[in-house]
This record gives sequence, structure tokens and C-alpha cells, in this order.
Amino acid sequence: MEISNQECEWQEISCLDDSICVRLPYNWERPSDETITKKFPYHTKPQEIYADAEENRLITFSLLGKPLGEVQVYPAIKEIQRLINHVYPESIHKAARKCKVADGSAGWFTFITGGIKEDMGHFMFVLPVNESMLLGSYHAPAKLIPEETSLFLKILKNIKIRSNAEDRLSGYEGSGLRRQNYIGS
Repeated sequence: MEISNQECEWQEISCLDDSICVRLPYNWERPSDETITKKFPYHTKPQEIYADAEENRLITFSLLGKPLGEVQVYPAIKEIQRLINHVYPESIHKAARKCKVADGSAGWFTFITGGIKEDMGHFMFVLPVNESMLLGSYHAPAKLIPEETSLFLKILKNIKIRSNAEDRLSGYEGSGLRRQNYIGS
């Protein structure tokens, strides 16, 4: 059952050991192990995966040990695009770009691959999270890319980063110390 982007009810989900908070459509949840194995048949799978009720649209998140700062966002997504284009020649649908998100900026692009039942559209994105690289992907039938781009961007632009420094500061405030009195990291 398709839900139009305007009618969509949202839920907030804490991901990656509470590093980020993501707003997803209300009916999205973690897919079955069988679906994960079928959709990601490799040894290393994404750390977090969510899917719609029909499991034909998925979003993934992985927090990598690689450093990523704001100035590296565009070069990083361009390099990932280059690698994807090497594996799937002429598959790039929308070239790498950068956009503002709730807490900084993200880089993303789309590509299309052939499938047994239908072609699939893939959105790849990167986002700095506490100076580490968040690598994510969004997957949907290729014929739906125009509508799915809108939903994908709503999700991407509302990812909130939970800062380690903010967590430490809130601990000090709870003890009666004020934020401006905290010096250091």
C-alpha cells in the first residue's frame, strides 16, 4: 500500500547506538532476517536496515570507522559514485550533489541496476556524524524514483546527530553545573 508523502505519518527512531535520530514513515520497521539475507547477500551487511510493510523500499545506515568532516562530504560522495560507476557502468541516474540537512550537510547520488522482476533505484548518501562517516542507502523500484526522491530527501534532511559532546554537557547540567561553565572536550 503506497502512502503519499503528504499523508505520511512519521516515527522517530534512534539508530547506531543512539548516534542518530531518524524520522521514517510510521509503517517502516526492521525487515525479517530472510529479507535482509535476500536483499544484502554479502558477508558485511548494513548496521541498521528499515523497510516499508511490503519490503520493496529499504533504507540502511552504517557508521564507519572512517573520518568524515563537512569539507570532505562532496569529495567522499563523488568517490563513492566513481566506484559505483566502475561496478555498474552507465548506471548513474542523478550525479553526486550536496544538500543541507538538519545538522550540517550530506552528499548523495542515485543509480539504477537491473533486477529480475524490475529495475531498482538506489540512493547512496554520506553524512558526517561526530567526525565519522555515516554511509547510507535507500532502495526502491526504479520506476518510482521521481516520487521516492521526495521521500528520500525528507528522511535525509531530518536526520539528527546526537553529539558526544552534547551528551557530556547534559550530564554536567544534570549535576547543577551550567553549560557556559564547562570548558574542554
